[in-house]
Order: sequence, then structure tokens, then C-alpha cells
Amino acid sequence: MSKRVAICVVSAIIILLGVVVNSNDKSQNINNFNSLESSYKTNTIEVKDKPTCDGTTVTYSCELDDINYLTYIYHPAVPEISHPETVTTYRKEVTSYCTLCSDGTYSPSCATGRGACSHHGWVAQWNAPIYRNIPEYSTKTVIDTPGQEAYYEKVPE
Repeated sequence: MSKRVAICVVSAIIILLGVVVNSNDKSQNINNFNSLESSYKTNTIEVKDKPTCDGTTVTYSCELDDINYLTYIYHPAVPEISHPETVTTYRKEVTSYCTLCSDGTYSPSCATGRGACSHHGWVAQWNAPIYRNIPEYSTKTVIDTPGQEAYYEKVPE
């Protein structure tokens, strides 16, 4: 019987020690929480007492140029969106010379003697240049959406 009593007494002491240690930890945690809460309140009060309206620090209820602003809204930078596009231009190049008739057509045989262009209103120009268009390709960048730097937007009350 005395062995059982001793075990019960030792168990009770261990349980009591555990309760005491836990209560000390809880009171220490509560103290830590209270100190954090008071420092948070202090920081909040400091911000409200000294509002900055420069746009780099987001603040509430600041006054600038007799206008009360509730806050600033941050808009991040937007990158430029663009795509390459092929542009075709044409360059005129002389390919040959021929007889030009008065109606704007060229002599089919490029005749240079009498009777040339007789059915087309006679000759307008001898050895008129004949041109052809040579395509030239280049690439240019087309901006779909222009980029924008980051900025703060003031929101009045």
C-alpha cells in the first residue's frame, strides 16, 4: 500500500509542476503579445500623426494642397507590347526602252521606223523607258500597347 501512495504522491507532484510551468509559459506569451500589440499601436499612431503625401509611402488621411486624400493606389509598371511587321515598298527600275504611242501603249515590236504606232495615234516618244517595280522588304516594330512606368494614384475623400 505504501508503494501505491508514493507513486500517487510523485505523480501528483509531477502534474502540479507541469501546470505551474504551463501557466508561466502562457503568462509569458500573453506578455509578449501585449508588448507586440502596444508596439503596433505605437507605430500606427506615429503614421497617423505624421502623414506623408509623397506617394512613395502609402498613407491614410493625409492633406496636400488643401485636399484630403484617403490613400494612394499603387499601379505597377506595364511593359510595352509590340510585334514586328514586314513592310513592302517598291523601287522603280528601268528594264528596257521602247517606242511609246500617243494612246499610252508601247509598240509591240518597239518599231522605230515609218508607220510605228499608226493605229495608236502615232508616236508620242521614241526610246521611252519601260519600268518595273522591284519589291523591297523591311521590318518595323509596331507598338500595340505603350509601356507605362509605375505610379501612385491619389484617391481624394
